[in-house]
Amino acid sequence: MTEQKKSPEISIIVPVYKVEKYLNECIDSILAQTFTDFELILVDDGSPDNCPALCDAAAEKDSRVRVIHKQNGGVSTARNAGLAAAQGNWIGFVDPDDFVDKTYYEKMLRAAKQTGAELAVCNEVFMEEDGSLCDYQEQPLRTEVLSREEAIHRIRLTPLIQAATRLHRRDVLEGIVFPVGKNYEDAFTTPEIIEHTTAVACIKEKLYHYRLHPASIMHGKVTLKNLDEIDANYGLLACALKYGKKDTAFLQYVLMKRMLRNTKKNLPPKQRNSERVRQAEACLKKAGREVRQQGACTLRNAAETALCIANPQFYFNFKYRK
Repeated sequence: MTEQKKSPEISIIVPVYKVEKYLNECIDSILAQTFTDFELILVDDGSPDNCPALCDAAAEKDSRVRVIHKQNGGVSTARNAGLAAAQGNWIGFVDPDDFVDKTYYEKMLRAAKQTGAELAVCNEVFMEEDGSLCDYQEQPLRTEVLSREEAIHRIRLTPLIQAATRLHRRDVLEGIVFPVGKNYEDAFTTPEIIEHTTAVACIKEKLYHYRLHPASIMHGKVTLKNLDEIDANYGLLACALKYGKKDTAFLQYVLMKRMLRNTKKNLPPKQRNSERVRQAEACLKKAGREVRQQGACTLRNAAETALCIANPQFYFNFKYRK
């Protein structure tokens, strides 16, 4: 009788596309983890460079590495493919041009298990494309445990929105599908993921290293696809209102207005009155109507939002002090 192979404690999913410059650093940081009971699933999303060969080479060197080769379909399809193949009790995501501290998964798993939380999350280091530190850094999380309601209250915080700075107990991702063809896939799925939890364990340490690229979705050329950000952030706003977090909803609304204004300003003139822009404007109008109906448009919320925009770290310290 063949002995059944034990499932790994953690499945780490890395979607791979056109990142051969950074991929080995990413893979090496994961394979060097002090916590060793994991599988690394590299999903080659039809990358046209040397990434497929780098993935296969990693699998040859370490039996914990599994490789999925698929036709290009975007990061959401790659993550969904990884999720379908994952065998671990916990699920983590790492972007292929980033890297993690060697204690990342040890500390994340320990925090979740010791507190009974279904989700662990940590702060991150922002890097320039060359790996040097960005001028802007933030540390919005303290080491503490948040209830579902308080996590939703803070849903705007970058580490909570990003899938890569979280470790998920497997059942939290049950039924979660990253939206195909959409940008800002993390923000689209965050509300449902947090609603599946009862507690979120936060770690103050900066264990994830996030690389900013001039040509990325967040920082590259503006196109109509940037308007996906409006729809994704409306989901965050709606979730906040559902749980009575009016200050968070108002902050989201103001940020949505700024997003739409900046996107329209940087679109080619012929696209500024397109159907897609009108859809985004309708979404923003709906958001404004809902925050007003819920009584979220208060002077205090406006003042706190202005503070968040002007000095995020001071806002975090003021808003979420113990």
